[in-house]
Parts: sequence; C-alpha cells; structure tokens
Amino acid sequence: MTSVVMWAGVDTRGPASLYIASDSRISWGTHSIWDQGRKVFACISQPHIFGYWGDVIFPALAIPLIVDRIDRGILISKNGLWHDEVQRAIRRLWSNYPKTPRKDFGIAHGFRVGEGLKCIFSIEILTYEHTSDTWVTLKVPMPGSSAVLRVAGSGIPQIRQALRLWQASRAANTSRAVFSAFCESIAGKGDPLTGGPPQLCGLYRIGSGRLFGVVYNNQRYFAGAALTATENPDEIEWRNRLFERIDGRTKRRIPGAQRHTERP
Repeated sequence: MTSVVMWAGVDTRGPASLYIASDSRISWGTHSIWDQGRKVFACISQPHIFGYWGDVIFPALAIPLIVDRIDRGILISKNGLWHDEVQRAIRRLWSNYPKTPRKDFGIAHGFRVGEGLKCIFSIEILTYEHTSDTWVTLKVPMPGSSAVLRVAGSGIPQIRQALRLWQASRAANTSRAVFSAFCESIAGKGDPLTGGPPQLCGLYRIGSGRLFGVVYNNQRYFAGAALTATENPDEIEWRNRLFERIDGRTKRRIPGAQRHTERP
C-alpha cells in the first residue's frame, strides 16, 4: 500500500520548496515483498514531481509515461493549468486499462510556475476508488510556514505518531522534522506493508524536479534502489535521515552544511 508524505518548505519570503517522500516496499500478499520499488518521480528538464500510493501497477507504469512526455515537450500547458493536462493524460491511459485488476490508488503531482521569489508552487492529488469507479481531485493549498500537506497510504498512523513527536521538539515546523519523522515511522516497522529505504523527490525555487539520493542505515539509495560500489554518486544531491546535506561518497555531512540534531 505504501506510506507517503508530502510537505512544503517555507522561509521568510514564502514557499521555497516542495517534497514527496515514500517508502520502497511493494507487497504481494503478506509474505512476498520487494523493498526496492520506485514510488517517486521527477522530470529532469521541467519542474514537476510525482508520487503514488495504493495499487502499484497502473501508477508505476503510467507516471513514467507522463514524465517522459513533459520532459520531451509533448505534454504541454499553454495556460499554466498543468494539473488539468496531467489528469487528462492519466485518465486517457486508464480508459482502456483492464477492469479485472483495478484497485484503489492515489497519485500526487507537484509543479512550479516561474522561478525565483515570484514562483508559485502547486500540488494536487488524484485518487481512484474502484468499488464506486470514481475519481476525486484535491488541490492542496500552500501553507504559511513549513508544514505537512498530506499523509497517505497504509502507514498513516505510524507517520502521524512520529510527526507528533517531532513537532513537539525544537525542530518543529521544519522540513527536517517531516523527513526525520517519516524515516522514523518506516524504521519502526509498525506497518507490514511499509518498508525498505525512504525515497525523496522535490522542487526548489529554481531548476527542474529533483530526485535525491538517501543514505539510510549507512547504505546509499536512489529512488529506492541501492547504489553499487561502481556507480557514481556525484551527480545528485544526497540527504540522510535527519535531512542533512551529505557527501554521496563519504556518507558524511558536507562541510559547512547545517547540522541537524536527533529528536530528544
């Protein structure tokens, strides 16, 4: 089912970043699991990010198609209504999807219009409910301070409990509190359908969508999959479970990067 959290980072000048984090577990029943399933996506040339929860097959196949079309300039929005264009594209793909395997799922789509201090962040959630064969769209407003926008998936109780603890700490209302709480909820193993390493994508005020590398239990992961010793970690930005900026080779905090402390 997946565990997902979405949040916005806000500074004194307004919204500055947008993130989606997920676990990496894909389950077949209660005994067969795979902990390297990709669940977050980012365009490499455009400011768009995606994540999903619920049923795996359709979102895992459909989102890369949407990402590829946006990156190649095939899927465009002349009036800035990107959510409408993306939803139409998703539902076109769904129109002839077989009826037998249809199950509940949700897709989150975040994007940015413009760059710099005047840019506008937006995130919208599209969910499908198979018993009623209905779609629901939710546009999530941006907060006035760094905050969680939505928690979804089977691990909601575990995530919310960890968030409450971090919100009671000195790190309250920060991106590091959200991501640290999310990692803590995965490590607690309270939800058997949630597991594996966390994966993270995001947007800043400038640039395209970003997939972050994550060091978790002293192992490097990118989009949920472990990096091998021969793969190059230098081309991506890395974070640890405390959301510190770290060196992908040494797995240590980058000199000069802000130090984040453990929750008391």
